[in-house]
Amino acid sequence: MQRYPGPQRMRWLVLVAAALTAVLVTVTACSSGHTPAPRPASPGVTTAPPAPPPSVPRLAAGEELPVQVPKMGCPELSTHDFTRLNEGAVSIALATMVPKSESNPYDYCQVVGFVDPQIGFELRLPTTTYRGRYLQQGCGGYCGVINLALRSPISTGCAPLTDGTMVVGQDDQGHRDTGPVDVWATDPQLKVDFGYRAEHVFAAAAKAVITAFYGAAPRYSYYDGCSDGGREALMEAQRYPTDFDGVLAGAPAFNQTALNGFEEAYLSTVDFRPDGSVILPAAKVDMLHDAVIRECADPDLGAGTIQDPRSCNFDPGSIACPDGPDRPDCLTGEQVDVVRKIYTGVVDAGGTHLYTGGEPIGSEPQWVGLIVPRDGQRREQILMYRIGAGFLRWLGTWKPDPGKAIDQSVFTVDNLKGYLDSVGGLYDATDPDLSAFAQRGGKLIHWHGWSDGYIPPVGSITYRQAVIDKLGQQIADGFYRLYLFPGMFHCQGGYGPSHTDLLTPLLAWTERDQTPNAVIATKTAADSDGHTATSGPLTQPDPTARAVTARPVYPYPTQTAYKGSGDRNSAANYAAILPQPHDDHYKWGGGDFHSGYQLWCTSDGRELSCNRTRP
Repeated sequence: MQRYPGPQRMRWLVLVAAALTAVLVTVTACSSGHTPAPRPASPGVTTAPPAPPPSVPRLAAGEELPVQVPKMGCPELSTHDFTRLNEGAVSIALATMVPKSESNPYDYCQVVGFVDPQIGFELRLPTTTYRGRYLQQGCGGYCGVINLALRSPISTGCAPLTDGTMVVGQDDQGHRDTGPVDVWATDPQLKVDFGYRAEHVFAAAAKAVITAFYGAAPRYSYYDGCSDGGREALMEAQRYPTDFDGVLAGAPAFNQTALNGFEEAYLSTVDFRPDGSVILPAAKVDMLHDAVIRECADPDLGAGTIQDPRSCNFDPGSIACPDGPDRPDCLTGEQVDVVRKIYTGVVDAGGTHLYTGGEPIGSEPQWVGLIVPRDGQRREQILMYRIGAGFLRWLGTWKPDPGKAIDQSVFTVDNLKGYLDSVGGLYDATDPDLSAFAQRGGKLIHWHGWSDGYIPPVGSITYRQAVIDKLGQQIADGFYRLYLFPGMFHCQGGYGPSHTDLLTPLLAWTERDQTPNAVIATKTAADSDGHTATSGPLTQPDPTARAVTARPVYPYPTQTAYKGSGDRNSAANYAAILPQPHDDHYKWGGGDFHSGYQLWCTSDGRELSCNRTRP
């Protein structure tokens, strides 16, 4: 047992169980740690939304969801009592009408509020077009912001997202962004809220608001998130399988402890000498990427993209400079070593991997500013350092350690296991047991870019394999699909076709049991050509720009091949092929993904207690 001081306004006691059988003194409460006294409901008071059905309902052939109109005025929500919800008291700070305009495609009631202690959220409730669907959007990075999006690159052309038939909502995961230093994580309760609690209690709050406003709970509830939002998506399906009927989990940071504290922290070290000077300059990254594409691009796929980076054995030594001075068209021996380290990912002194995968071959355009500094940048300014230091000094330790050194002493198997045991139970969404979600009829579409330079896609493949190992191929195929997009960067954009719509297939699978197969991914004239090292930061892709290339993308492991005739830019001229089987297990220092590692934390208002037994 250890005690950790919290903020001055309150002293928190965090009790972290060292074994699954440890028994700690906890309050009897729901996952939020609250035990409101039972009392009869009064008029205008919401106690809780109706309990979810035992199984996800399917629409009959030809059935359409009807339009539902509000049962109260928008401003009335600000005076409605939502303080007695089992999952946490809710305060509505603002409820105001936003009229349809050139930038806003429908009229809606904007609701801004908080779930205790300080989980901020926003909801948009359509007033004339709602058809019984709720979509909760995830948040990236360490969150701390609310940024609702009605035009997501992974939902390009999805009508329900833009025509006002859905309520959409997002929360800030319990804190506000505190800038370059994650001081918000000094509060243990905010660690818990960011780790797993915020999405669940906001889902309960959102459904309560929807029920009060329309007079009925949403018929279908969906979750859509990428990066940390993808982690949140998997966390919901694992911990709270009745919260959402359909889940989109993109490029998930699901193995977060090892990703942030080891992989990303390690990658912040590889391109700098002890004196802080840079080894591989940004100006050489384009040249490196061009060499990769020449050797690894799949002619069957076209568009200069790599179908599966694991199938290419590119060696950066092949573009090493001959003996003599450094040149812009080759790599020095020291630079070759840097590139190899980036592709390999974090390992200990004995070569044991401390994360599931290194940077994929083909991800090079994203390295600049992330791993390789831009001209004039110091190590402390690259993103991998910001994320890694934030975890090791603030999020990953119950007692803040602002002086923690980010160096080779961190990267050992013992340290990895220590962090996994201490905080992995808060942050990680690696549990492969999705049986409860599957049994109630939930559907999960998991997706990742093959050229993701932020979160290696091999981790997503490893998780899919763990689910199959746990549940069996047949059960997994009944509710789970993984899509991998060649040439796609992190969550959006890339030099391969990256605009697609996965939300519409998720709705059809969830509501009508229509199993998804190929989706069409497009590339526009405004998209990246893969040369970003010298032209500044990557720009946001514009999914409304004219498409110049289209490809079908099939559920993994199926790949795409040109049929042999016709326009290579047309998706109609490509077909599905099955590659040679690949062993998708991954040997690393954290061991196989398993159940039972989760921490469950409750509070009685004075103490926070965490153990591995669900309250």
